[in-house]
Amino acid sequence: MAGILIRSVQKGELVSDIRETARRLHHFPKVLVAEREEIKNAIMKIYSSLFPEENLILVLVDPQRDTLKVLKDQIDEVSKKIWVVIYEVKEDDRTISKRADETERDLKKSVLSFLKKHQKTMTDKAFLLFTRRVGNSDFLEAELMKLVNYVGERTEIKSKDVERIVTSSDEADVSRLFDAIKGGDRKEATKVLNGLLDRGLAPLIVSSYLSRILRLLLQAKDFSHLLDPYNSESSFMRKFYGIKQTYPVPSEDKKNYFLSLNPRHAMNIAAFASRVSLIRLKDLLRSLGTYDLKLKTGTKFERTLLELILLRGFDV
Repeated sequence: MAGILIRSVQKGELVSDIRETARRLHHFPKVLVAEREEIKNAIMKIYSSLFPEENLILVLVDPQRDTLKVLKDQIDEVSKKIWVVIYEVKEDDRTISKRADETERDLKKSVLSFLKKHQKTMTDKAFLLFTRRVGNSDFLEAELMKLVNYVGERTEIKSKDVERIVTSSDEADVSRLFDAIKGGDRKEATKVLNGLLDRGLAPLIVSSYLSRILRLLLQAKDFSHLLDPYNSESSFMRKFYGIKQTYPVPSEDKKNYFLSLNPRHAMNIAAFASRVSLIRLKDLLRSLGTYDLKLKTGTKFERTLLELILLRGFDV
């Protein structure tokens, strides 16, 4: 099936609309986006191809009317082979911008009010990072309280505090995958994965998170002869803190190191690692590495491949 589809969207909706439209046109779409000077070359390349991939979708972003007029015959021929989607992109309405400004002011007011109540301040850089990670979400006060507790007697919250303590909204969503996998529920893991992708979360974010979890699991394996997650919590924490003193963790990217985790999270990671073989963990990490390469070089089965890797690797 092929044809021409014309869409009119606001600038901020373009990427999500391209993704959604492509999925409606084909189960496994391969999208080629062309704009400005790229448009003519993209059309002529497909026009000269006798057998273009049937799942290919050509997206033309804001083409000039003169360009469409000159290439009308070629576009008509291309649309007999594949779908051609033409986008008219409008600037976001002023009312939307105004609403965004009001939201930002309300957010800043809420943050300042909370910090004042706890006799804390926050640098501008820390505030920008905080709002980028949390936004105006239901978890605003919970994340602020984590920061207040973390800095202790210090009165100023810095960007490095936010980097260390505050979980990004994407990561918070993806972390539900770990809970589903840890529970051994195949149906729930698949449901969570597809729910994240349907909401527009990039597969690369999901695979990157899973790769980080895998590295933490492999690190936990290295300490399995010293840490028993099935002992009492107090016993695990005592040994965990002792090991941290022996093996110092680099100051940068601490979230990528098992010994820098919150002790309770480390205990969960260690317990899960004890149930999965070292061979399976390494196999999944290799599979995710291959998947990452395919994403960056182009693949038409990004969702299916990620789901297969997830289910095969953890055998959930």
